[in-house]
Amino acid sequence: MTAQTGNRMRVLVGHAQYTDRLSYFNDWLDAFTAAPQFDAVPLNLAATDARSRLPPLLREVDAVVLLHSTNGDTTIYLQPHVEALSRRTVPLLTFVGNEVNLPGSPIADKRRLFAVLKPEYIATQLLLEAGEYLFDDVAARKVVAIPHALNPAAYHPTRAAEDRPLDVGARAVRYLPHLGDEDRNRLLQWFAINGPERGFVVEVADERLDRKGWANYLNQCKATVATEAGSWFLERDDATVNAIRDYVLSQQTKGVVLRNDSAVRRFGHLLPWRMKSILRGVMRNGPIRHEALINEQLDSREIFDRFFAGRPRPAFYGKCVSSRHFDAAGTKTCQIMFRGRFNDIFHANEHYLALEPDFSNIDEVLAAFRDPVRRQQVADAAYDLVRTRHSYAERMQQIYDLLSAAGS
Repeated sequence: MTAQTGNRMRVLVGHAQYTDRLSYFNDWLDAFTAAPQFDAVPLNLAATDARSRLPPLLREVDAVVLLHSTNGDTTIYLQPHVEALSRRTVPLLTFVGNEVNLPGSPIADKRRLFAVLKPEYIATQLLLEAGEYLFDDVAARKVVAIPHALNPAAYHPTRAAEDRPLDVGARAVRYLPHLGDEDRNRLLQWFAINGPERGFVVEVADERLDRKGWANYLNQCKATVATEAGSWFLERDDATVNAIRDYVLSQQTKGVVLRNDSAVRRFGHLLPWRMKSILRGVMRNGPIRHEALINEQLDSREIFDRFFAGRPRPAFYGKCVSSRHFDAAGTKTCQIMFRGRFNDIFHANEHYLALEPDFSNIDEVLAAFRDPVRRQQVADAAYDLVRTRHSYAERMQQIYDLLSAAGS
């Protein structure tokens, strides 16, 4: 290990810059570059010169961190660098993005890369029990639980609740039926349909926003609705999602279908967001279609009945807190959510208004929301919690302590 400068650790921070619509990618990178514990050396693994720059940088740092963007949606940006990274002489901590079985972003691909990389630490967003199930056998030392956090520079209240035009707002992509989990979709649909009938000003949309746009949007909302991220069903080998993909593609008898893992995916990743939106419209029903767009039009009930009905849930808890929960808390936007664990950070009816999954207490929850004092009490409690105990500054200290121990 190289000599640390004072108490600062020189750390190579590998990331993949291909989108501005997943704001936590930027939040984590900014946290490392701003942290006083680290002399951060960012390296965009998606850049054309990254392959030549990586080997000499590995000889100049005390540790390596790979952010969620290097493996979340795809591993194509990390794959060219695995050999060089596997020859490192310093500790490596890798985060994992999208710890859920998705078509085109397999858990198995991440596990295969980690088996070669042999990272000292794998940082899971999930509760430790679920993260260990997925990755304990491919971590050289151990799996550690490091969930997302608050970026207070980006997410802070700019409007008082009474000045916000939307009662309830949500910007979230619908979950695919491949997850075997409809909680998010059911919650969004209920508020989109029933919210206006109850006298609320509601907006539910699936358009992603960049970090500034998302922060501004939250400051237009008195409340937002959300669920825990992820799925009850997690598999190391993606067996179920692969079976669903085979079934769905076997039903396509017209035109050409570009698979999620086709060679053109990297090209699509690098397109500007607006161009991607245009192509989505063209390919949704044209002679050349993309598997992702076909998936969005599937009958979720058919998929659930065929592949998930009657299956017991695993013994571990597979869902987790999301970066968006911290963003909302940071802007003092009250959260209405199905009751859950949220990594044991947010507590029901203290930091969010807890809705039962069958909506049996919806009247009680909406009455609490209509009460401006109660609503503000919940928003303030969540804000105080994340500002004092769950900012990225706290996460940086946790990582510094971990990597310091690894190199001692």
